[in-house]
Amino acid sequence: MSLKLKASFRRFSLEFLKLHREVLAIIIAFTIVIFGYLALMAPTSEPSELQPFMSFILGVFMPLFLSLAGNFLLLKEVESGSIEFARTRQSMERLWLYRIIGFFLLSALPNILLVLVTNLIYGPLLPSIMMFTLFVPTLMFSGLMGFITGITKNAYLGAGMGITFWLYFFLQPESLPSVLTFDDIVYYPFIEWLIYKDRPYMMSSLIPNRLVISAISILLLVLCYLLYKKNLRFI
Repeated sequence: MSLKLKASFRRFSLEFLKLHREVLAIIIAFTIVIFGYLALMAPTSEPSELQPFMSFILGVFMPLFLSLAGNFLLLKEVESGSIEFARTRQSMERLWLYRIIGFFLLSALPNILLVLVTNLIYGPLLPSIMMFTLFVPTLMFSGLMGFITGITKNAYLGAGMGITFWLYFFLQPESLPSVLTFDDIVYYPFIEWLIYKDRPYMMSSLIPNRLVISAISILLLVLCYLLYKKNLRFI
């Protein structure tokens, strides 16, 4: 392993094992909930009874908490005053870019492992492609919160708007899918949950849905970077 790679790994470990422990705590907490539930229910339940729970936890509930944690990657240090030390070594946008990439890597890995391990232990509960598609809501709400935070210079307002949008999508699963349908493709953001909840016919929309929402999310994240590059600061 090269010295540069070792340094990057050490920095990543310090960031997310010490400075941003809440991200790891969220992942561990949801992992315990998932395996605790499956250990109790899987021996006497059919896969069709477990799939709604899995898709809800991984594709609806956990993304909200992760995106909230991701929105405060810099604000915690701004409030404590320690951000000034980090800014002597690199610009705000570079610091945000490094941390958001590390955050996404750390957040995506549990989706992959949880789908793999649960399928291995309890049978084919979720299709393998959902190792990647279930991460898209985290990407989407992180981009949305980050963009609003960058515009308003207020991470709490960004988080509040993100929660508002999350509630809007979550509370209207019956009406929104028809509104968010174009050319017979449904663009409802929590599509995995809706598929296993009561609409299996939406499985054909899964891949195009995730490609479009991922593209929009990446665009929002690019705008976030540009906002930091203009040296916007939190209030």
